[in-house]
Amino acid sequence: MKKSKILFIDDDKDFVEANKIILNNAGYEVLTAYDGKTGMKMAMSEKPDLIILDVILPDINGFSVCRELKEDTNLQNIPVILFTAISVKPGSYPENIGIQHKADAYIEKPATPEILLEKVNFLLTTSKPKPKVEKARPKILLVDDDPDFLEATKQILISNRYDVITALNGEEGIQKAKVENPDLIFLDVIMPGKDGYTVCYELRKNPQTRPIPIIMLTAIGQQL
Repeated sequence: MKKSKILFIDDDKDFVEANKIILNNAGYEVLTAYDGKTGMKMAMSEKPDLIILDVILPDINGFSVCRELKEDTNLQNIPVILFTAISVKPGSYPENIGIQHKADAYIEKPATPEILLEKVNFLLTTSKPKPKVEKARPKILLVDDDPDFLEATKQILISNRYDVITALNGEEGIQKAKVENPDLIFLDVIMPGKDGYTVCYELRKNPQTRPIPIIMLTAIGQQL
C-alpha cells in the first residue's frame, strides 16, 4: 500500500527532525523544507497528500504560503495544517488569519505526538477523494424491421451514452424486453408478423414488462 506523503515546512531543523521520526514511525513518508519558497517549490513538484506549515518562517510567513497554496488550482485541495507558537483559541488572531487563508487545521506548539497524529490522520482520511461510481447507462430497446434505420438510430443513442439493444421484428422485441428489461422501448408500428400495436398490447399485458415506457414510431401522419 502506498504511503501518504507529508511535506513539513519549518525552519527549526531539530523540531522538523523530531516530528519526522514520529510521522515515519506512524507509516508516513515525510519531505522537509526549511523556508517558504522551498516549501512552495516542493509542493508543486512532489504533490504531497498533506502539508504541515510553520507560521513563522525566515522568508515568507506561513499564512502567505498557505494563501498561495490555496490559490493554486493544482495544490488547493492539499490539506494544510498550520503550526504556531501563538495560542490558537476560537476567535484568536492566528485562527482568524488562518481562516482567511483557508488553512484546514491548526496545531499549537509544542504539540504531543498524539495531537499531531490525530490531526494528520483526520485530514488524510477526510480529504481523500471518494471513488467515483459510474452510473449504469440507461438501456434502450429499438424494435424496427428496417436494419438501416436501426443502425443509424443505434449510433445516435450510443453517442449520447445509452446502451442499445435491437430487434428486427415484434416477436424478437417481446423476448428481448423480457430478458433485458430495458429502461425504454422504441417500437415501430408497421412491421411484418406482429405489428407495433400488438407488441405494445402484449408488453402491457405482462406484469414484468408493463412498467417499461414505450415510444411508438410511425411514418403515418397521426399522433399516437
